[in-house]
Amino acid sequence: MKRLLMLPVLTCCIALSSACLAAEPAGQASRPPGRAAPEPTATPEPQELPKVCIDAQTDDNLIKAFVDRLMEAITESGALSLAPTAESCNLQLHVPGNLLRFETASGVMVSTVMIVTSPSGHYLSASITACQVNDLKPCAERAVAVAKLALLMKSNDGT
Repeated sequence: MKRLLMLPVLTCCIALSSACLAAEPAGQASRPPGRAAPEPTATPEPQELPKVCIDAQTDDNLIKAFVDRLMEAITESGALSLAPTAESCNLQLHVPGNLLRFETASGVMVSTVMIVTSPSGHYLSASITACQVNDLKPCAERAVAVAKLALLMKSNDGT
């Protein structure tokens, strides 16, 4: 009989402990009705985008077209911006003066190369990709992705 009397007591204890565990912690209690959320004290300043410089010294029209697509991809990325002067660069993107062109069943392809260095000239990464000669945008977008990753790596290890 005593065991049967203990059953309601145990059930009550379990119910109370469940209610306590499900309740919000005291520091996170909801606000009473009619009270507005506190206003933020200051809005964060928009962070300046890292600046990149492009080094491509060539007379090759195909390389110039790739650099144009690269500049467009940097601007569209929302993560990088073009530096107004060489002194203000966070990254340098070097495009060598020779691109490999090759014929495939789908047409002429071009192998694009971009080398990413720190402003002091330390190698960080490289992008080597192939695109249709008439559509260099995918290669430029991949190069920008490599530059963003190199920037992340540069900020993590300090090179």
